[in-house]
Amino acid sequence: MAAHVVPLHPEGARRPWATAWPLSPYPDGDYYIYLSEDFRMGSFGHPWEESLCLFGEVLLDAVSTEVDKVLGPPIRKAGKALDPT
Repeated sequence: MAAHVVPLHPEGARRPWATAWPLSPYPDGDYYIYLSEDFRMGSFGHPWEESLCLFGEVLLDAVSTEVDKVLGPPIRKAGKALDPT
């Protein structure tokens, strides 16, 4: 299963969803897990790592480019750390 993990505090990034969304994907001290009904895609917010893991091929295909624009490049893909350079 593919996974795309991005940092939540890249240089200059803002959280535009923090006040606009009734439920935020941003972990503010608790783990946040959102899953589709069939468990094929979702997100996992990690509060200590301050990261958001997106998984499921359909979800990744739909949002990867936009997520990278908002939060910056991923720190891991498919469980493997990426070189930040």
